[in-house]
Amino acid sequence: MRARFLCLFLIVGCARPEGAVPKPTLDAGPAAARAAPALPTPPVAPKHPETTTLHGAARTDDYAWMKAKGTKELEEHLAAENRYTEAMMAPTRALRDTLYRELVGRMKETDESPPYRYNGFWYGIRVEAGKEHELHFRKKAPDAPEEIFLDVNALAEGAKFTAVSDVDPSDDNALLAYSVDHSGLREYTLFIKDLKTGALLPEQVPHATSLEWAADSKTLFYTTENSAKRSSRLWRHALGTKVEKDVLVYEEKDERFDVEISRTLDRQLLVLGIASHTTSEERVLDAKTPTGAFRVVLPRKQDVQYDLEHRGHSYFLRINDTGRTFRLVEVPEKDPAKGPWKELIPARPEVMLSGVDVLKDYLVVWERERGLVHARTMPFGNQKPVTFTPPVADYSLSAGANAEFDAKDFQVAWTSMVDPETTESWSLETGAHTVLKVEEVPTYAREQYDTTRLEVTAKDGAKIPVSLAWKKGTPRDGSAPLYLRGYGAYGSTDDVSFELDGVSLMDRGLVLAETHLRGGGDFGRPWHDAGRMMNKKNTFTDFIACAEGLVDAKWTSPSKLVINGASAGGLLMGAVLNLRPDLFKAAFVEVPFVDVVNTMLDESLPLTVSEFEEWGNPKQKSAYEYMVSYSPYDNVRAQAYPAMLVRSSYNDTQVLFHEPAKWVAKLRATKTDANPLLLWMDMEPAGHGGKSGRYESLHEDAFGLGFVLWQLGLTR
Repeated sequence: MRARFLCLFLIVGCARPEGAVPKPTLDAGPAAARAAPALPTPPVAPKHPETTTLHGAARTDDYAWMKAKGTKELEEHLAAENRYTEAMMAPTRALRDTLYRELVGRMKETDESPPYRYNGFWYGIRVEAGKEHELHFRKKAPDAPEEIFLDVNALAEGAKFTAVSDVDPSDDNALLAYSVDHSGLREYTLFIKDLKTGALLPEQVPHATSLEWAADSKTLFYTTENSAKRSSRLWRHALGTKVEKDVLVYEEKDERFDVEISRTLDRQLLVLGIASHTTSEERVLDAKTPTGAFRVVLPRKQDVQYDLEHRGHSYFLRINDTGRTFRLVEVPEKDPAKGPWKELIPARPEVMLSGVDVLKDYLVVWERERGLVHARTMPFGNQKPVTFTPPVADYSLSAGANAEFDAKDFQVAWTSMVDPETTESWSLETGAHTVLKVEEVPTYAREQYDTTRLEVTAKDGAKIPVSLAWKKGTPRDGSAPLYLRGYGAYGSTDDVSFELDGVSLMDRGLVLAETHLRGGGDFGRPWHDAGRMMNKKNTFTDFIACAEGLVDAKWTSPSKLVINGASAGGLLMGAVLNLRPDLFKAAFVEVPFVDVVNTMLDESLPLTVSEFEEWGNPKQKSAYEYMVSYSPYDNVRAQAYPAMLVRSSYNDTQVLFHEPAKWVAKLRATKTDANPLLLWMDMEPAGHGGKSGRYESLHEDAFGLGFVLWQLGLTR
């Protein structure tokens, strides 16, 4: 339910421009300057000043007119920006082609996920060479013939964008519910497919946000979003009836809260989750009695968050009522508020209880300590507890596909900045683990690369972790270029991962660095609290401290330091570029949330009200003044800025297109340098994360990498 958070799928990146212009020489000498063609002239956006006054302060916005999507003036200006970017990026054409071939060469083009058991079948996902999208299949046994029950490539025929969500078979295995977006606007339509005939049922539901079957395989619950893209209603649908007759089960009126439907792992309960950024409430219904009434487990209480699983006659609640790092309690399902409550894991200041899986014979507990996750079991019987920790010093660890309540084995997946993802089957009885799959990366040799994790000291004394990766032999004397990324918002963890494009950078001598800033969740909710609302500036100063620390430690120098952030990480980029433009060589900024004050004042925009608990409500004077003091758009000033590439999408509904468009226009009219300032606005269907196809996304990656390497003088 995070909003201006860039979800990281396999399909991410920046958009690919088409066309070419003659490649200018990169020779900086006088003779070359005389011979080189003149650089294209950047477009200048017209100013139509609008002045507003709030809390006694007047603010003038010269580019507010850009919010009017679809006008001739706007679209002509965006087309001019794209032409300018294409022309300026001409020196990278051959490099981008090379990068694309490298990325495809490292991708196993035909591949499939490790299989997992669910309700009498083995399920898996496969991609095939030359195809943009995945297909879903299942088998009665691992060696049985497969049944392809959803081919996303077929769904994508004739569409410029395709994203699939909530692929959910019914309990009797006869039907499939799934949702598809062809717009890039996160507007999903729910479909139901007969798995015996392959035919679609006539029922279709637009604006679906989540779905779940009841146990009878005849009743489907789903949630829908309103015009502000807030998931606010829960519906019950009976197969064979018209959607117009569906029953509205629940509507959430508080605009801070979203709703989502799910089901417990034991399949006994349907769960209606109702949550804001700080508060949650769960309601449950016996999955065998779908026409019954959902009942509240614990009524919502401001700043108390909890989630639940179910076993026997108990709920297992992960709840932060006694500490921001959460505790685990077992409570009776008959009257959970009354209790008695049995505390299984207390809240601990230094350990974040980040998740709990409840199985028939085991609890699998996920804990985050010193910024890293480990998993351990808490058996219900006399078995010995076992722990799983990856065999590397800096990593990310997550659950794999686990859908069986009575399982004795559990899938886990781990990766690092230099280790492709490994999926293992973990014996909950003995702790033994069996490798199910290691991500194959053709042409990649793990032994040639190294990684570490260090800490830098923020200006207030906080220790901020930074993860680093590089190719062995890269100099450590300040001469190496470095690519520094950051996010730091919504309590989202910036766990490391292996990325194909990172190899292309390391092979060209770059050090990769990932920051773990306050505002994120790397150390649990207290870490989030320390970088949100009236503490938001800590995120920016943490990032600057990381950059300075890396320079001081001779990992790089300011003339070789390129930074990257997306969405709320784009806000981070905008803020640090205003504060310390001298510290960076260039910035690649993706779908940036930079017009903080104007956006948070407009409650008609998607997601605004729900985010008052992340950024604050500017209708309150103190929040307004604090936002104005850091909002990137409001703090652009006459100074030299590094070279910048800003990527966005005309159809983005998480950070609307006008924010980066306005920001670039204001920067161009204000900054004092001659460094490239480029905006690429994808005018075709594309979402917050870019194009939907996996090959398309590699073209996008190559475009962004091309800019980074161009600015570092590494185009050959």
